[in-house]
Amino acid sequence: MKWFYADAGRQMGPVEESTLDDLVRTGVVRDDTLVWHEGMPGWQPHMSARGAARPVPPAIPAPGADFRYCSECGRPFPADQVVTIGAAPVCAGCKPLYLQRMREGAGGVVGAPHYGGFWMRFLARMIDYVLLGMVNFVLLFALGRFVIRPDLLAMQGVGAAGGGFIGASFIAAYLVLILVTTALAAIYEGYFVSTRGGTIGKLVVGLKIIRSDGRPLSFGLAVGRYFAQIVSGMVLYIGYIMAGFDSQKRALHDYICDTRVIYGSR
Repeated sequence: MKWFYADAGRQMGPVEESTLDDLVRTGVVRDDTLVWHEGMPGWQPHMSARGAARPVPPAIPAPGADFRYCSECGRPFPADQVVTIGAAPVCAGCKPLYLQRMREGAGGVVGAPHYGGFWMRFLARMIDYVLLGMVNFVLLFALGRFVIRPDLLAMQGVGAAGGGFIGASFIAAYLVLILVTTALAAIYEGYFVSTRGGTIGKLVVGLKIIRSDGRPLSFGLAVGRYFAQIVSGMVLYIGYIMAGFDSQKRALHDYICDTRVIYGSR
């Protein structure tokens, strides 16, 4: 049986019933999505025509598993459940919609994923800065309480020697703070990018970081990408500004690590 379904006001299909089931499982077709097949008196919500939809999002694969992110829905799938169309990895649920857009000439460049733009990436980075800034403030407060202690001030007294001691303590605390905050930011980036596909900021705005072939980043590559971002920030942040002019929205650190930032949901 051939089914048609509505998506953003457009008629999609025809698709086989098994394909429609895949679309339901991935959440493309929902309870209120209008569907129709030959013989029906008119278009009806999927719930009325076929019963309640029960989308089942795929579980996050275990670390080290071979999987790909779909360039359409952004969900992770085992590598054998994703097909590559042009340069874009596409899951079975998104394939009919993707091919339909290609046939209609509305898909842009064949196989091109939906890349995250400069301003959305900037917003995601600001969210991350705020989150890490809150943690850094707590660390700074704790180090300040440790360094500026009344008992140390009383022991050293007020004088040149005491001032030198306090000054050295401040310098040491500042260096420790730099090391700790840098390590914390690198671990934060490495963990979330390698296990969730993006930092909290990127996930909030619907972005994911993938390798050029659709594979996720390893922890080591994600940490390396964090330090590559420092290079992008040198010389007036030109490395970041590059993303506003590149066809695939790549910043300098994306070039260095061969990564792409795509929209993980539509």
